[in-house]
Amino acid sequence: MLELIGTARLITGEFWGVFENPLFWVVLALVALQYRRIAKTRESLFGIRGNSVVRDTLTATLYGIVGGIFGSILLVFTGINLMGLGINYIWPLALFLMLINPRFLCFSYAGGIVALSSLILGIPDVNVPQLMGLIAILHLVESLLIYFSGHVGATPMFMKKPSGRMVGGFTLQKFWPLPIVAVAFLPEVSGFTLLPPMPEWWPVIRFEQGPALSMIGVIIPFVAGLGYGDLALAHTPGEKSKISARNLSVFSLVLLLLSLLASRYRIIEWIAAIFTPLGHEIVILVGQNTEFKGKPIFVPPLRGVRVLEAVPNTAAEAAGLRSGDVVYAVNGIPVNSKRDIEGFIGVGPVFLEIEYIPYTKKKWHRAIVKLRPYQPLGIIAVPEGEEAIYTEFNKQSLISKLIDKFRGIRR
Repeated sequence: MLELIGTARLITGEFWGVFENPLFWVVLALVALQYRRIAKTRESLFGIRGNSVVRDTLTATLYGIVGGIFGSILLVFTGINLMGLGINYIWPLALFLMLINPRFLCFSYAGGIVALSSLILGIPDVNVPQLMGLIAILHLVESLLIYFSGHVGATPMFMKKPSGRMVGGFTLQKFWPLPIVAVAFLPEVSGFTLLPPMPEWWPVIRFEQGPALSMIGVIIPFVAGLGYGDLALAHTPGEKSKISARNLSVFSLVLLLLSLLASRYRIIEWIAAIFTPLGHEIVILVGQNTEFKGKPIFVPPLRGVRVLEAVPNTAAEAAGLRSGDVVYAVNGIPVNSKRDIEGFIGVGPVFLEIEYIPYTKKKWHRAIVKLRPYQPLGIIAVPEGEEAIYTEFNKQSLISKLIDKFRGIRR
């Protein structure tokens, strides 16, 4: 037990060395650019800003640090050896798969293909159980980040479903810089922290001992980035992030178990390699079907105005309004459309008494807010069928889009 505690302290101590790596700041800048793009999209659609880009980036970084510490401990204690995992093959393949479909930019797909190629052709020579273990742990960390923060800053949207029906919803897009430390066996260890003596049961996920016998184990800090994209049509963003996290964690734990068994029984390597892309695809498809075939939440009620979002830092948020709530009256006057609510915004300061029923509590509420001249209330209502700007669900890949654009130019 003392060995494990000492190793855990060493991991957390070495962890902070990641911030001296210029690549961490490059990844952080890329994350900030993504949040800036999201903010601009939000403002262009609704003319209202949400949280600041700096705040979103700092929040994501804090979550990434916590997730990175958890992931680092798992990687070291399971004995994932960074050498011999074929990372140099996986990254280019993942980028190529992104051209087929952007969501294929994921180690599950590229890693599964590399593992199967190794098993069938012997090229490249990778340790399949260890590679699958790495993918499982990264996805497990991602599931925790999604559970606690996947819904934060969700962007409201109007979507036209394949059936032609207009509904409201949210795009859930999150990006986290992920500082990580893990084990590697190297012929030279200058500048690296030596791996301390480990218990007899280590590594949990076994690797070939032959090459490692002539090498020395070290702890290496490195940087990764995680991203999450989803839609919430039949659930609130908070509900959707928990569902996604649950499904992804089940996939991760099953894959981690298969990795453990595959390190002891060669036949399980095939099952793990096939399950990695297939299981991840099932998680994605189940999540999409849940939203598109489920009963949409963000549609107009029979009476009142349903809130798609109460914009952060506005009077609507201060009044306690949240996604899914239904506003029935303002200053005692019934409202049944967005225009009815906009009519109460005057040229001078005005007090508004808002009567509404929350989505979760189903109990009548009243709130009084004060608006400055021309200050918007901050309610984004669900679409009422006359919206000129909306999103259509399109599964077309980047390659298909480029082909269509090229054909259009030739015409």
